[in-house]
Amino acid sequence: MPKANAHYPHLWRIMSSRGPWSMGYHQWCPIQHNTDACVHRSANNLDLSTFCGSVTFPVGDCQDREYDLIVTTKDYLKDVSRNTPRMVVLGENVGEDLDHFVQKNSRWIIDVMGGKGYEVLTSSVDPERLAFQKELDRLQHRCTNFFTGAKGTYGFGSNWHTTGLALAHSMYYNMTLYPVDVYNNFIRSTTCTDADMQRAFTAHHPESDFNKWNASTINFKSEGVDVHHLMWHKEIIKPEFQNKGLFWWRSMLTYYITRPNFKLREAIRQRSTISAPCISIHVRHSDKDTEATLLDFPKYMEVAKEVKAKTGISNIYLMSDDPVVISSTKSREYRNFRFHYMDVPRTNKGWESDAKDGISLDVQEMNFLIDIYSAAQCQHIIVTYSSNVGRLIAEVAYALRDKEPNAVSLDGPWMVYP
Repeated sequence: MPKANAHYPHLWRIMSSRGPWSMGYHQWCPIQHNTDACVHRSANNLDLSTFCGSVTFPVGDCQDREYDLIVTTKDYLKDVSRNTPRMVVLGENVGEDLDHFVQKNSRWIIDVMGGKGYEVLTSSVDPERLAFQKELDRLQHRCTNFFTGAKGTYGFGSNWHTTGLALAHSMYYNMTLYPVDVYNNFIRSTTCTDADMQRAFTAHHPESDFNKWNASTINFKSEGVDVHHLMWHKEIIKPEFQNKGLFWWRSMLTYYITRPNFKLREAIRQRSTISAPCISIHVRHSDKDTEATLLDFPKYMEVAKEVKAKTGISNIYLMSDDPVVISSTKSREYRNFRFHYMDVPRTNKGWESDAKDGISLDVQEMNFLIDIYSAAQCQHIIVTYSSNVGRLIAEVAYALRDKEPNAVSLDGPWMVYP
């Protein structure tokens, strides 16, 4: 039976090493001491005794009232999810089942770091976010009115932001977003099919002129790259959520589009080099000089030193396309910091050049996503908001924590672009 450990009050947040550079799975008890918890009868024969101490919890159907946490198995997720904001799901290889569950229950967030023999799911308790997620679930699985589009031709972050912007338009106009691009590393944003969309288009021929798109439009189909058209109304937000602000709005949409599926989560667990607590830094160089002034690494470290002085945190998760930045971490000036970064090719040429040189887009995307979701785990974030990547890290962190992140941008305020 699951047991809590009085010596580790926050163990679900503590990571153990799988080798000197890998964060790996959580290796400790996922149940905090003195938690108001219930163990579902389906999980009674499965236990976390390897990780947890001697405190036992009541066993039953866990539906008599609301608990702070419920321990269950994949087959009873729906039964108990109404009665708790947090679930520990016991069992091996349950990731794909969790994907199917959260696909239609998007208020639940799967801990990307996971645990060996269990998974952790957390739900927002913010009424407005719950209402937002409920509306998304209604629209994205209704399959009667469609917007198909969200096509970009830029980098990963830009394209995912374009898709998030398209999702904002879909919500505003009461449609299901059916993206034209298939993202193999994410939980699919809709259960609707091509056949569903074609039936809808047969009943109501889709509009394709953005100038004619209004509240009476039933279906819409982009005929090409549509990011510039979507940018005409980049600050579109449903009236009932306007008080939350655009940063919140974009963060929730971006995360919904980029929720890691079980394959990506496993890759993050196996390859991430993060060590918590930490400061994440993203240094964007390469082809970014055509859009913004490039900042040298010491500028980022000035802020990191300030954070360390206030918090004592010395772990830095570093994300950069520039090998010179990685080499700079060896400086004696930074000897009081511990740097963690992925072992990946860094050419400082940009994704298009790397693709031409034989580094496939699939490999680049996987490396990029492991970096993004690792950086978003850190308690403090130092980026440039001129970069889609910097904004993406902050937005994902906002959605994962359900509160605005401690993020510093060195070159301007957060913005919607695209």
